[in-house]
Amino acid sequence: MTTPALSESNQPAVLENVVRGAIFALLALPVGVILWVVIWNLGVVSAIVAFVVAAAAAWLYRKGSGGRVGFSGALVISGVVLATPLLSFYCGLVSDWVRAVVDQTGLNPIQALAAPGFWPSFNSVFGELLKSDLPNLGLALLFGALGAFTVLRRAFASARAQSTPVPLEPLFPRPEQPKADPEG
Repeated sequence: MTTPALSESNQPAVLENVVRGAIFALLALPVGVILWVVIWNLGVVSAIVAFVVAAAAAWLYRKGSGGRVGFSGALVISGVVLATPLLSFYCGLVSDWVRAVVDQTGLNPIQALAAPGFWPSFNSVFGELLKSDLPNLGLALLFGALGAFTVLRRAFASARAQSTPVPLEPLFPRPEQPKADPEG
């Protein structure tokens, strides 16, 4: 006995696992931060990091969610993309401070980070560092938006396409018209 193939309308809908997709998408964040800090230490601000993070977050989200990117998934991807340049900028300032401490003390970078006075001294000058690098933060966010625009637009378009309502059966079906008897 064979079973009839399911038509597309009879196939079960693939549900989006938002939590699992978000956990997978968050894996793109540390990659983006590391890539950003490396490029930052070269003295450049680049949109490629945001593009890489957006593409990786979207791909990872799709893998984790079961293949769907709904509106919630597009928001998760956007959150990862927004958080990455902010966290990356902070880590870039930390890396600048590490280099300054290494130059002054002769410690290696790990020893500088673990030194008891490192974080209190960094926190005491954080406001000044942020003010001096505020234009770079603006550029980072601008380049981040430019780099991630295409991927985010595609994610929201995918979410919109998947949320189109399916026509429902009417609650009160119309009574069928009696068919005229051809012999009668």
